[in-house]
Amino acid sequence: MRRLPAVLAAVLAASSLLPAQALARSARDGQDTAAVKAAGAGAVKGKATFYRLRSGSGNCSYPSNPADDLYVALSPREYAAAGACGGYLNVTGPRGGVRVKVVDRCPECPAGHIDLSRTAFARIADPGKGTAGVTYRPVRDPRVGRPLSFRVKEGSSRWWLALLVADHGNPLASVEVRAAGGAWRRLARADYNYWIAESGMGRGPFTVRVTDIRGHRATATRVRLAAGVVQRTTVKMY
Repeated sequence: MRRLPAVLAAVLAASSLLPAQALARSARDGQDTAAVKAAGAGAVKGKATFYRLRSGSGNCSYPSNPADDLYVALSPREYAAAGACGGYLNVTGPRGGVRVKVVDRCPECPAGHIDLSRTAFARIADPGKGTAGVTYRPVRDPRVGRPLSFRVKEGSSRWWLALLVADHGNPLASVEVRAAGGAWRRLARADYNYWIAESGMGRGPFTVRVTDIRGHRATATRVRLAAGVVQRTTVKMY
């Protein structure tokens, strides 16, 4: 669809003839942020298949699969360059419903096609059929039951830092880090779900401030520059 010139868009907006969503797409040249997508998403009717994920191999980089084995991979569009990682979906199929955690990307899936764990698929449909029609929607403020945890990626140093955040519930909007005596610095999210400080943050320990797409914010202190170690905290998002 051809984008409207800025002047015409402004005139139509003033006269309430152009939907607000269309205006937002025009202003962003058609590029929605992952946070806007997730916050505004409603129920989606699509289909589900199932697969088995080797623990720790999902695109979201979580070191282990959920303990209940209930997870999902999303299409590249819905995965949103890791913007959906760590969020949850309620999925309903012919047999009932299940809640799953977003841990992976399904490269060959079009939007509306989700790839569930076999355990999750069996809750909503017959695995013998291989595919099922489903309805799914994002979960707002899911009960995670665990505080935030962090993992510093291998190869990190005082000159380059990559930080994974887990157990946050809603998808994340931002991660900021502050070294002792320094200012807050907003990190950039990679499509494998680590948050990156390209020039590093020093030797640590760090204070980390995490904000999700629903506006919840939590701050954790004394996160160490300890690569490959899952650092559990006592801080919850909500």
